[in-house]
Amino acid sequence: MKYSTIISTPAIVMALVLLSSCGKTDTELPTICTQAGVEMSVLNDEIEALAGNVIEITDSFCDNESLSEVRWDVHNAADHAHQEGEEDEGFVLHSGTEWEVLEINSLSGTTNANSLTLDIPMTVRGVWDVVVSIVDEAGNAGANVVTQLHVENEHIPEFSLTTVDGADPSTWGGEPSWPMGSSVAIIGTVSDSDGVSSASISLVRESDESVIWELTLEPNGSSDFPFTFDVAIPTNTETGEHHFEMIATDGLGNAMETGFHVEVE
Repeated sequence: MKYSTIISTPAIVMALVLLSSCGKTDTELPTICTQAGVEMSVLNDEIEALAGNVIEITDSFCDNESLSEVRWDVHNAADHAHQEGEEDEGFVLHSGTEWEVLEINSLSGTTNANSLTLDIPMTVRGVWDVVVSIVDEAGNAGANVVTQLHVENEHIPEFSLTTVDGADPSTWGGEPSWPMGSSVAIIGTVSDSDGVSSASISLVRESDESVIWELTLEPNGSSDFPFTFDVAIPTNTETGEHHFEMIATDGLGNAMETGFHVEVE
């Protein structure tokens, strides 16, 4: 005997609804929805701050269904880019301080404001990237948003370079290359309002931190000490990555280190 099963129309409709709801997913990405004109927002092209101060960056985050978390990442902007076409910051002498901040905060709802408080150390100078990443409850990650934090510093000595090997460093398209056996002319200034008590400049091989060349300056407490000298690259120098280091201490004992990468060929 054959049996037939009869399913009513409402039951079919209900089954289709259930199947449809099981396959439905949230694919819309969360976004930063801060209104234009907010001074301390990652949507600005840059944020300016003074070392030794505390600043607060605040943004609003939105999602069509529900937010999950925001990741704030602050790190040195030198020698890397986060995305194709990112504007080149150009040549910047940083303080040499390895200051980084990473904070992950929970979010909820479809709209949520969140803040990052930064206590900027007295040893920091230069440009830092502020990277914000958002994720919603469905696991969708919004596009990273990057702005640059420009930190000025009135407490530590400052080096400035007028020309390196006859060129203004601000015109460099990347790290310089210096041939073995060459001599590179450096013209610049080291300054501090409390006077510069000591300063030195050296070329260091990055593979083993060996000092290839070193010069001790004699600022003798000058608040603005110009220098001109030639860096000799020995013929027996190992090719590869090197670091041009500049170190100074002011009259109050505040020290700083800065420099840039060099490829020895």
